[in-house]
Amino acid sequence: MTMTPERIRTARTALGIRWGLGRDLRRAELGRALGFGPLDPGKPIRAYETGSASVHPCAAVALEMMLAGALPPCGLDGLGK
Repeated sequence: MTMTPERIRTARTALGIRWGLGRDLRRAELGRALGFGPLDPGKPIRAYETGSASVHPCAAVALEMMLAGALPPCGLDGLGK
């Protein structure tokens, strides 16, 4: 499946629910889960969602794995830091 801006947005919603947050995952949280940062981990996510940047293939694979049930390498506690 192609990782489109809409797919990124729906992934934030799905992961926020799956990971028990009861809300959409914030862009910075998804960025940290994908290993972006530390200064502005949400910046690449914003660029992906607006279509101003193509989703990096490694990020696309990692995101698909998370949607299939994998947890981020930092664990769920690492999202809020």
